[in-house]
Amino acid sequence: MFWVTVWGYPRTSTRISLAPTRTPGREPVALQFVMYTDGADFLNHVEPYLLQNEAENNLTLGVAALSLPTDSDNLWASVSDGEQVVGTVFDTPPYKTVVTAAKDDVIDLLATGVHRIGRVSTGVLGPSKSALRFAEKWSLLAGLKFNPGMEQRIYRLARVIPPASTSGALRSARPDEGPLLGSWIEAFAEETGGLRTQPGLEVVQSGLEEGQMFVWDNGGPVSMAMCGRQTRNGATISAVYTPGNERARGYASACVAELSQRLLDEGREFCCLYADRANRTSNDIYLSIGYEPVCDVDEYAY
Repeated sequence: MFWVTVWGYPRTSTRISLAPTRTPGREPVALQFVMYTDGADFLNHVEPYLLQNEAENNLTLGVAALSLPTDSDNLWASVSDGEQVVGTVFDTPPYKTVVTAAKDDVIDLLATGVHRIGRVSTGVLGPSKSALRFAEKWSLLAGLKFNPGMEQRIYRLARVIPPASTSGALRSARPDEGPLLGSWIEAFAEETGGLRTQPGLEVVQSGLEEGQMFVWDNGGPVSMAMCGRQTRNGATISAVYTPGNERARGYASACVAELSQRLLDEGREFCCLYADRANRTSNDIYLSIGYEPVCDVDEYAY
């Protein structure tokens, strides 16, 4: 029996009947698909589970902590085996649905639960095996085909290996640099194929307001990086970009290494980031300054 339970929702809980999960040597288990009112409610119930693999689950933890509007069309849900959380899913349109690593039967129930409550998904992102399983199950339920998207790798760093010395220094970006950095954000999205939900200048302005926008300065900005999406013990670095005419000079390595060290010095136990597995240069940079692979993540579009 598969149950859909709604925490804090003013409507009656819905029960969906599916075949019980069978584990050798155990009685059939009734898994529960549980929905939560918002990211805070979600974290209140599932954070201990997510923290078991904090770097791997940095996206789920970080987005849930953002206190997104409760009236927005977001979904926060989990699957529980008795009292134990065994998988989670969240969906914040227009972004892809995000799943955690879980067993096949749990992923199947996550996909079925999300589909049965009428969600419309554009795709899925998550650890490779689980993302593929979710895409296969969702496509079967929705009668859609799916196509592979970017193949990424999550990296984690707890100690910085200083890169070769290069001229310049890390500093916070300035408001007057917004247009330049906004154009870099646009170029970064173009090169990586990322979803652009707002103009690059708006992304930069938000980063400036939050103190999350940094540049490597060598007579002016020559590389950039952002920090944010903090979890209990870590922080995420993103939007690492060097314009074409400034590449191959060590600026990105210096920028990421120095920003990572700054975050560690401020009390973070680790830093993490995503890298396109097809981009050998960026992967080599991260490995050289102390980042270690955590897991591979894939995305699929319907």
